[in-house]
Amino acid sequence: HVVLYNNLLLNPNYDAYHRSRMKTYYYYYTLLTVPASIIASIEIPMICLAIYAVYSLIKSKQAAPVFVINLLISDLIQIVCTLLLNASLLFGYIIIWAGSIGLYFMTCIAVERYVLIAHPVWHRSHRSVKYFVCTSLTGWLIPFIVCLVCFFINVLVYIMPFIPYLVIIVCFVGTCRSLSHSISLTPVKQQLVLAPLFFVVISYTFLILPFPICLFLLLHVYTFPLSLVIFTFILYLLNPLVDCLLYVFMRSDIEKIIRMPHCCSRLKRVQTETGQTTSTDVQCDHV
Repeated sequence: HVVLYNNLLLNPNYDAYHRSRMKTYYYYYTLLTVPASIIASIEIPMICLAIYAVYSLIKSKQAAPVFVINLLISDLIQIVCTLLLNASLLFGYIIIWAGSIGLYFMTCIAVERYVLIAHPVWHRSHRSVKYFVCTSLTGWLIPFIVCLVCFFINVLVYIMPFIPYLVIIVCFVGTCRSLSHSISLTPVKQQLVLAPLFFVVISYTFLILPFPICLFLLLHVYTFPLSLVIFTFILYLLNPLVDCLLYVFMRSDIEKIIRMPHCCSRLKRVQTETGQTTSTDVQCDHV
């Protein structure tokens, strides 16, 4: 909405056909306020309940629940500002800012899952309150700077969503490869470990990315169907509702599934062998 508004008013190169097409988009957008209100009436209480539920998991000093709470708060900001978008254009910029925050924390969830599987020792040593606070504050500050840059360079609005997506895909592939080399985990436990990361990939692919892609095509392809943009916009509105399901995956957290990482299992095996050798030596000395 904000990008189209900037292009309509600030770009004199658009012809009359393109201007009328964007005005038609505004008309359909006003019609979408009704389903958006219905979706928001469901999402707001569910997000509040999810935030309260995920908050109980932070006591275990795990990073993923902290990132999920920040993700849900950004979703809540987007929903409220979407309902108030017709009142002021300022809420449109807040939506872009909150959406960028959501992408950041979705990336954090993916990276945390990968580090916990591939580098468990490093993850344990850096799991502190200071780390959580610094990461969360960075997640709220960096998107603000990015949005300021996107205000002057509109094309970055379409490029930025793909950068976190590439990071998430790399983390997903790396986590799958690390789990494939794991001998101590059964296939069922491996699926439980991959569930949060797989859920983030699916949500990002089918609910978030289609809207900026269709919006870009709407501005640059004259024959692009407007109904497809509306459909992807509705999918984007459903994303906060789907994010609430991350609480379900956080309930059976990975550290309860993997009681002992790969390196720790090896360490225990070495300690067991050392203990057996020591006990044998003691028995020999006693004899």
